[in-house]
Amino acid sequence: MQKIVWIAGMPRSGTNWIGQIFASHPSVRYKLCPLFSYEFKNALNEHSTADEWSALLQDTYDTRSEYLDQDYLRRDALVPHFPERDATPSTLAIKSTRYLHLLPRLLDLVPNAHVIGIVRDPRAAIHSWLSNPLEFPASADPSTEWRSGRCRKTAPGEYWGFEDWKAVALLYLNLAQRYPNRFHLAHYEKWVCTPIACTTSVLDTLGLTLHSQTETFLRESQVEHKDHPRAVFKHPSVTSRWTASLDPAISAAIVAELEGTPLASFLS
Repeated sequence: MQKIVWIAGMPRSGTNWIGQIFASHPSVRYKLCPLFSYEFKNALNEHSTADEWSALLQDTYDTRSEYLDQDYLRRDALVPHFPERDATPSTLAIKSTRYLHLLPRLLDLVPNAHVIGIVRDPRAAIHSWLSNPLEFPASADPSTEWRSGRCRKTAPGEYWGFEDWKAVALLYLNLAQRYPNRFHLAHYEKWVCTPIACTTSVLDTLGLTLHSQTETFLRESQVEHKDHPRAVFKHPSVTSRWTASLDPAISAAIVAELEGTPLASFLS
């Protein structure tokens, strides 16, 4: 294992799809977040040492499990099976929508770690959450929860709602300045619109080349469409679907709050 790539983003920000781009590369071993797994639940915190980080990352690379390897999603054809695979992939990729507050520690303590910080237009991300019955409780009130996300914060390291979106986006801008060669800020909408160019650019920074298996996934993932919230096969129109469905009052409040700030750059 020569490199670690931590794919991080708020829930409903396209992390599943971008994660599968890395999973499709034969030189990448792809895992879901170990800190949310049965095997390594909450194994690290803000005070963990470099040795503890190193041990967890190696254990994650070596461990095969139902959750870490997404077997439960693959059985339902929500994510694909990629047959071409190196025997010992050089890169470990981890996808997480939790524990984002630990990203500075990861970059501080693990010199061969890269982070891909994914940001989606907050109006699209919030609409995707509010309209997802697997994630938004039926008894919750969207008119208040869209901002706080309180109804969904049931465990440490959870990020939901507009206030958390702002905090994460600001964190990413800061990390992009502090670690320009190892923190890679990714605009979800741009990646959907230009998937080959964005994928090639990020792979180049990691010393990887675009593989035919990855090209095939990029093409097929945008042709076939599955409505299941956890599926990675989505038509590119997902970037604008929110415009016809999100409460106009919520949309207007978001725009008014971000206009004139650095975070306005994330409005598509």
